[in-house]
Amino acid sequence: MKLKPLIPTLIIYVASLAFGCEPVNKLTATKIKDILDHPRNYENKEVAVYGTVTNAVSLLVVKYFEIQDDTGTIKVVTDKLLPAKGEKLKVTGHMTAIEIGTERWIVLREKSPAENQRGK
Repeated sequence: MKLKPLIPTLIIYVASLAFGCEPVNKLTATKIKDILDHPRNYENKEVAVYGTVTNAVSLLVVKYFEIQDDTGTIKVVTDKLLPAKGEKLKVTGHMTAIEIGTERWIVLREKSPAENQRGK
C-alpha cells in the first residue's frame, strides 16, 4: 500500500484541527515590523497581517483599528464593522502611506466586502 506519503499530510491536518487556525495564520501573515521598516517594498501590494486588535476608532469620514503582532502595530483603515479590542484576526489589504506635513502613517487599507467577493 502507498499510505506512507499520506502520513505527513494527515499529521498536518490533525494538528491544524487540534491547534486551530492561529499557527497557520501566524505563518502565512506578513510581519508588521517588515512592513513598517520597508514600506516601499509593500506599497500598493496586497498583504495579510495577523494579530490582536488594540484600538478601534470611528471618525466622521474614516474608520480604523490598530492591530498588533509580536513585531509591531499598524493601523487598518476599513469600511467594515470595527472589530472588538482584544479580538485576534487576519486582515488582508493594500499597504499605503498617509502623509500630513511631517507626520506619516503606514496603514493597511482592508479589502472591501465587494473586493472579497470578486476575489481581488
